[in-house]
Amino acid sequence: MRAMAAQAPGVPSVLQLTQLAIPVPGEGQALMKVAYVGMNPIDAMARAGKIDFMPIAWPFVPGLEKTGIITAVGPGVDNALIGQRVIARSEFGGYAEFATVKAKLLLKLDPRIDLKTGCAYRGCSFTAWHGLHKAGRMQKGETVLVHSAAGAIGIMAMQIAKDAGCTVIGLCGGPEKVAYAKSFGADHVFDYLETDWPERVKAATQNRGCDVILDGNGGANAEKNIALAAPLGRVVYIGATAGSYPAPISIPTLIFKNISVVGMNLAPIEDPPGSATDRAIIDAAATGRWKVPMSEVVALEDVADLHARLESRRVVGRAVIRVGGDLESA
Repeated sequence: MRAMAAQAPGVPSVLQLTQLAIPVPGEGQALMKVAYVGMNPIDAMARAGKIDFMPIAWPFVPGLEKTGIITAVGPGVDNALIGQRVIARSEFGGYAEFATVKAKLLLKLDPRIDLKTGCAYRGCSFTAWHGLHKAGRMQKGETVLVHSAAGAIGIMAMQIAKDAGCTVIGLCGGPEKVAYAKSFGADHVFDYLETDWPERVKAATQNRGCDVILDGNGGANAEKNIALAAPLGRVVYIGATAGSYPAPISIPTLIFKNISVVGMNLAPIEDPPGSATDRAIIDAAATGRWKVPMSEVVALEDVADLHARLESRRVVGRAVIRVGGDLESA
């Protein structure tokens, strides 16, 4: 089978098109014929050797968020899974025509959602929803500031906040990203490459500040979050794609400002499949109430260039990698 694999950690060019044996599913596993993979930043971080919280073996085949059709199952797995359209989000391996996946962690794809959309919507929408509603305790009528507003999580967060009746302010870098983010319905989108962006955010809130700040970007801009938080505001950190986290906040600062700072890791708090949250998010994506920001479709052999563009912050929304494409059957 065709695969894009890296022999050792490194820059995007370590990903090379190669031929690998089709894997055989073991105990509790299923074999997926991969259709599409969403370009998750974790794939790039893993390829670069910057991930220590997930098992990675070299040679390494990235591809965390993938859709496809189950073609075989290993011992202990119900044969009824064969032929099912599924989402797999818990293991790497999607940059190959076939991948083994843990059967118990597979999610059946809603019949209203195609394979391409399926690999792009779930991770970013669930991260955004839980970051805002659970960690951020967002309420109707509040003002929400979203960093990386042209990225997949940011775009979903802006739509989720608007849907909840909030005023939404987005931040992203450069006029093209600003225009892209605005197309998803934010009340304001500001360019953080312009040095007066904190003043513009403050002015948009009548100098009160923001009730919820969702930050998956980190970097220098994160240092402004405390000053931009309203009394009883909540600053929610979900990552640091800019490469660094802000300096620790002192307890006296939190007391003086009347704010809280929280972090969120989706896995331990994610509402389970079949829950009301799960059904609501699926329905919003399936009906188009929340638009899934699929910005481009890239061939498997072009994935090294996609990694390079992602790392230089030249990708908006969620890029999708076509592996097998729109599979009709196993």
